Amino acid sequence: MVTAGDKPGTGFYFCVQCGHRVYLEIGTDRLPPCTKCHGTEYNNKVA
Repeated sequence: MVTAGDKPGTGFYFCVQCGHRVYLEIGTDRLPPCTKCHGTEYNNKVA
């Protein structure tokens, strides 16, 4: 599990709270809070 503000690398991340998908294109990008529910915890597998 990763948290908003982390730099987990490229790929898809799924909000633990609502399942909304975020994609990071650049490995140095930080995960933002979920744009749908403002959750801060993500998983790299479908919720």
